[in-house]
Amino acid sequence: MSQSAAESVDRLVAAITAIDGVVGLYSGGAGAPATHLPGRTVQGVRLGPAGGQVQVVLELREGLIDLADHVRHVASEVAGVPVDVVVGDVALPDSAQVE
Repeated sequence: MSQSAAESVDRLVAAITAIDGVVGLYSGGAGAPATHLPGRTVQGVRLGPAGGQVQVVLELREGLIDLADHVRHVASEVAGVPVDVVVGDVALPDSAQVE
């Protein structure tokens, strides 16, 4: 993957994890999205030229569907392609730890 592609993934991760209510990326489960970059793997994100997928952990709170939709909108805008969002797990607001 090229440097600009790696930068795109890093920008996408930064934008998603900056959203209030997003605890982090979810890396569990067979078939979970991942992007392989030189020297590292970004779990929870798959990004290609025609679209992408992110798997996230969200705070368990009212408006969970709206929050997931907001993540989809932000991710698609930053990536410049449609990005599907999978809620891989939820966390209580005080726990805020990703497995």
